[in-house]
Amino acid sequence: MGMEALRRRIAGIVGRVEGIMGVAVRDVETGEEIGIRADEPFPMASVCKTPILVEAYRRAESGTLSLDKRVEISRATRTFGSGLFNFFDEGLTPTVRDLILMMIVVSDNAATDLVLKELGGPAAVTEAMRQLGLPAIHLDRTIRQLLADIYAAIDSRTCDLDYFALEALRTEDSELAAKLRDPEAARAGIRAATQGRDTATPRDIARLYAQIARNECASPDSCAAILQTLERQQLKGRLPRELPPYTRFAHKTGSLGPGTVCNDSGLLFVGDHPIAIAVFSREVVQPPAATNTAIARIGRAVYEHFA
Repeated sequence: MGMEALRRRIAGIVGRVEGIMGVAVRDVETGEEIGIRADEPFPMASVCKTPILVEAYRRAESGTLSLDKRVEISRATRTFGSGLFNFFDEGLTPTVRDLILMMIVVSDNAATDLVLKELGGPAAVTEAMRQLGLPAIHLDRTIRQLLADIYAAIDSRTCDLDYFALEALRTEDSELAAKLRDPEAARAGIRAATQGRDTATPRDIARLYAQIARNECASPDSCAAILQTLERQQLKGRLPRELPPYTRFAHKTGSLGPGTVCNDSGLLFVGDHPIAIAVFSREVVQPPAATNTAIARIGRAVYEHFA
């Protein structure tokens, strides 16, 4: 069965999704690719943390970033959205290496923004991707800025509020809290806030993972550390969900809103054979569980093809 047969099988899965989905699959050994909307830009959401991870190790190699540097967790570092550092006591001083691990394995947004600060901001990551020949990967804002822009697009009363002020306003104003949870409002806010910013194509994200597997984006030691970090991912309900037990899979998910954006991307190893996969979505109106199942079926289809 050729790659075209796999593309048709994936297209059948994608065609049943109530939303827009793009997929890229790249055989790392042969370079052969297939795709569905593979060259369209999609919101990366937390998939942006893989380019950040790569650039952090590139900087460590060059000597411009110390992974052993300690960074203080404080009231000011708290960031909207996923993660655990928001709930840790102030004064904790994890290393940059610790921040990177939290950024990937539990998708910690506060950790991500702290790593971005050490790298010089989103533009530095975008430039690194350009240097790697991946110009369709654009990181334009911190995670805090991205989520703040989404909230502001939903309701202007949230403009310029920090983590604590927004949490307080949500508690005090039940109408606002309901509006921020409303699926239609969330979709509109995400559409407005992500148009042309913080996007990537499935093809370029798959190619980034292929570069990791081939030690092309950094040294072999750094790429091995990048892979090890990605393999520790604890959010496994999408691409790897229907894979056989103990299948090696190094990946990073991404989500925005109530299932409006559901992404997953990574390296699937069939034996020692690495396959890069990127699945992105936008404007999704079905329940997240249904989208997760579709993505899991894509992962299973790729595995069965190469196995």
